[in-house]
Amino acid sequence: MRFSSHFGVTKTAADDWFDCELSTDTPLYVDPFLVFEDEDAFWAETRDIVVAFFSLALNFVRLAEGDETSPHWLKALRMLRFPEPSEFALGLSMGHPKGSGAGFKYARRMTEALDLLASRGIDKLEHIQTFSLFCEGLGVDRISDIFCDIVKGKFVEYTQAMATSHGVKIEEVPMRAARWGKTTGRWDMLRVELPKSPVTEEGVLLVPKRFLKDIPVVTPDSFWTWADANVGPDLRAELNYELNITLSKTEKQAAGHRAAWKHPDLVVDYLNGVAAQDDHPYDVDVDPKSLVKWAEIGRAAAAKQEPLSAPTTKDDFARWVVALAEEFQHAVEHTDLWMALWNEGRTKPLPEKIVQAIASTLFAAHCRYADVSLTRESNIGRGPVDFKFSQGWDKSALLEVKLIPSTHFFSGASKQLPQYMTSERATIGVYLCVGYSDADFDPKRTKPIEDTLATLRKQSGWTLEVVYVDARPGTKQSASKL
Repeated sequence: MRFSSHFGVTKTAADDWFDCELSTDTPLYVDPFLVFEDEDAFWAETRDIVVAFFSLALNFVRLAEGDETSPHWLKALRMLRFPEPSEFALGLSMGHPKGSGAGFKYARRMTEALDLLASRGIDKLEHIQTFSLFCEGLGVDRISDIFCDIVKGKFVEYTQAMATSHGVKIEEVPMRAARWGKTTGRWDMLRVELPKSPVTEEGVLLVPKRFLKDIPVVTPDSFWTWADANVGPDLRAELNYELNITLSKTEKQAAGHRAAWKHPDLVVDYLNGVAAQDDHPYDVDVDPKSLVKWAEIGRAAAAKQEPLSAPTTKDDFARWVVALAEEFQHAVEHTDLWMALWNEGRTKPLPEKIVQAIASTLFAAHCRYADVSLTRESNIGRGPVDFKFSQGWDKSALLEVKLIPSTHFFSGASKQLPQYMTSERATIGVYLCVGYSDADFDPKRTKPIEDTLATLRKQSGWTLEVVYVDARPGTKQSASKL
């Protein structure tokens, strides 16, 4: 459900806030560059807040003098552990709003990066994106989380003002990392007055639409590409080997991390250049990639279907989960839902996470009617399975959605799904496969999947089904032509 729907708000042209989906993170992130350059005086102090935070952390690191057992080093470590700010309901992975944030592993690496910067005489850090170049795995999602945690107080004020203007009920709710000490760096958990989410039972924080992006600007591979074009002759000679061979994206990422640790001054130059670029937010209203409207698309498709009868036995439950996958198949192949799985020009299929999100809203409607519990991206110890369905203690099933052209298409059936089922002790599994071209449905592509599942059925006794979804534009005809 959208914020506006749940709280009964009618937006006007004057409302600049993003109407977030409360049940699942929207695959957008808050871009610090866009906030820093905003012309509204309300946001002008965010840069100073960020600089003050990292100046304090840098000072602790300097006082530690490289001693990782020093109380100053440990203070910096504690400062740099950031919980995910679930109040925003944003995240490129589109998981449950309560995610993992940036924990001890990243805090340690960030502290080491500050130690390096301090040793090179750098005493001011205003770009949080710096850490994405030093810390492997610290992507744009976590950079956004860090920024939102540090300046969370501003978003609290903004949301309270929006809620007041629309008469939205606010309640006292707990908030992690609500405030950091200006001299101690300690994070405080407070109770604040905000609209309360029906999903997380925590507060909801609103964000101006103009601060949101979908594609990261600062990445290790883009830094490496910049270095390739901008380094001087001395450094080029030092890095000559790697700069003069063709690297894959993954190799560029690794090379970018190495270059950052070896030449942090380059990182400063690179980020200053990126910050000066004329950057644009994602167009939330037009939504060319369906990163926002996926929820409405799924709900509209579900509204056209008759609810499935509630299962009562284990056999019924197995048939019900397969039928659920076939409901999505039918909606794509026999209604206009197939269009929603492509970009506007029908030239490129949408990412797997968007297909999963659309399917999830359709599944949720059937689950509510049948009193079946649906868990999205349930982490069962060996990574997150796409969907887990359960009813009572004795009935559970797993469903994986995979795009047939994906490089992980075969491993999803041969490794991921069976591992998830073993970890969860589930006996029912469905592999829902979406194809976009004739090549996707070539037997050379599909037969290995069917053979693999047949072998797994025989060995395990599990109920395993594959459901193919044909999203090819050329196979669809309007009803008037049939």
